[in-house]
Amino acid sequence: FFLFSKAGNGRSTRGSVATLTLTEPSPEASRELHMPAAPATSDDHKKEGNELFAKGDFLRAAAAYTRGIKAAPDSHVLYSNRAQAFLRLHKVGKALEDADRCIALAPDFVKGYHRKASALHALGEPARSEEAAELLLGAIERGMEDRELVRLGVTVGGKAFAARLDAFRKAAAPVAPEEGDKPAAPPPPAKKAAPPSAAAKEAPPTAAAAAKGPTEQSLSEGLGEQLPWEAPPEDFAAGCLQPILKRFLAEGLVSLPAVVYLQPAPPAKGSREEPSLGQISIKPAFASPSTLAQCADFLQGKAAEARARSAVLFVRKALIEYPCVWKEKRKQEWPFDAKADGLFMQCESHNDRVVYFTQLTESKGGVCSVGETVQLDPATFALMPRLFAT
Repeated sequence: FFLFSKAGNGRSTRGSVATLTLTEPSPEASRELHMPAAPATSDDHKKEGNELFAKGDFLRAAAAYTRGIKAAPDSHVLYSNRAQAFLRLHKVGKALEDADRCIALAPDFVKGYHRKASALHALGEPARSEEAAELLLGAIERGMEDRELVRLGVTVGGKAFAARLDAFRKAAAPVAPEEGDKPAAPPPPAKKAAPPSAAAKEAPPTAAAAAKGPTEQSLSEGLGEQLPWEAPPEDFAAGCLQPILKRFLAEGLVSLPAVVYLQPAPPAKGSREEPSLGQISIKPAFASPSTLAQCADFLQGKAAEARARSAVLFVRKALIEYPCVWKEKRKQEWPFDAKADGLFMQCESHNDRVVYFTQLTESKGGVCSVGETVQLDPATFALMPRLFAT
């Protein structure tokens, strides 16, 4: 291979001749010309797939993971990632196949069980959802205790799953060793009962429970001329949010509630009584999987009884002991600091569900400010199982 270069200006004129000089390329240039590009590795394909997945391009993400699997057929992580992409594309059968392959390659990999249970539940059959709950409980009983497995189990299996999990944990708790023939110590003197803690004072959720939040009057201010039962669900949620933020700016973080508002159904034909705003305190719900499942069942019943059009949940992040949905998340999923405080808002109707988080801060001097609001993926960040049948 030769490179051609012209001597002089390369133009022909009377009395002069244009010449061509043949020049051999240097060894470095030759290597650059002939050296093929290095093939992409499985990690390259995985990185590409993760970036596409974060952008919501699930189809191209699945294709990138497929290329990665061709480069590394035994990568359980790539099968797990592709299963998640297939789930977002509603290709449940393919997601189930990939989840099974992931578990076969890495039986102790937690996400494999999460992917399989999600796929089983997505089939929409009660028997497959029950199979998903059994799979998750079995994984936990084998030592794969993971908050995401527990959270999915409560979503899939409800109170029954939470009860079985509690029973397993109690049975697995270490028993104090016996002290042989040592005489039993005398019982300690009786103590005065301590005053009940704030958590103990919390009554189970009831429709009559007082919760800090919008009154009928403040809600009507937020909705303007719209009646609560006529407003679109997103306007109803915004109307509930305004007085909560107004109170926060006046009183600080301590004023933030844990509450659900049920959007009333239109009044019955011929009725002169206006439907009232359903307002339910749910602070006890976020103590454990069991309390969350109980509260979800209660709210589902109340929503059905009231024929509610929609529901909106507000809870301060600092009040949540379970489920801590923000933990161990990538920056693209949870753009806030793990210690950031603020307000979760979960809005849902019979057809839709959205989740938002608003960062709220209070300085040592008591100055309160409202920060950024971000819409989050409800499949990952929903605090409560669905309240309406789909």
